[in-house]
Amino acid sequence: MKQNLLLLSFLFSAYFGFSQTEKLIHGKVLSGELSLKDIDIVNMNSKITTSTDSNGNFSILAKVDDALFILSKEHTDIKIKLTQKELDKNNLIIPLEKKPIELEEVEINNKIKVRPIITQADLDAIKLAKQASQPKVLNVYTGEIENGIDFIRLGKDFIGLFKNKDKIKTKKSLPSIEFKDYIHATFNEDFFTKKLKLNPDEIELFLSFCEVDSKAKTIVEHKDEFETMDFLISKKEDFKKLNSSNK
Repeated sequence: MKQNLLLLSFLFSAYFGFSQTEKLIHGKVLSGELSLKDIDIVNMNSKITTSTDSNGNFSILAKVDDALFILSKEHTDIKIKLTQKELDKNNLIIPLEKKPIELEEVEINNKIKVRPIITQADLDAIKLAKQASQPKVLNVYTGEIENGIDFIRLGKDFIGLFKNKDKIKTKKSLPSIEFKDYIHATFNEDFFTKKLKLNPDEIELFLSFCEVDSKAKTIVEHKDEFETMDFLISKKEDFKKLNSSNK
């Protein structure tokens, strides 16, 4: 009887120790029947990250009670807490749902108001009418011909046209920049460790967490340092809560 108890105790200890050991698990990320590639999989406990291949498959080291965080720009993020059953099965199927399309609010008025459109020709005609009713100062050139065209205004409009074209060309020629590259170019490591109170090994994980937010694209477009700082500070709170819930 004593020997049987010792054997059971040994088997239980071995099983418990095995269950706490990391193993390589495999899975697949789908949206409906469509396999999703380049989806980030993050083990929030070990901080290990991986991404799905072109067929939606992935492999990652994990153990019982580890939390997997699945990040996607176009789909709803989810968190999965692993059980022994899922590790034994070793074939996770993770379905993701498309994020809803954000529509701008449009205010529709019941009453339609007709607003007359005044063209530049109308403004010129009004100006000429005013000039005709005012006394003229002799020998003073104003850039205008009586009952004619305002060449000074025309010249300014002409120069403005070329300036606008230059602005458009400059805007189109600006190369796109990734969110992480922009953040690293704007803030040094001290900002993350001292201001945001992040550990050095959490920085890249935190930026991946921020990048899936739809506002990240706007942040890169605006390139406003104060707006970016407010965004990172607000996301840090969510990131810390997520981390604390997994501990």
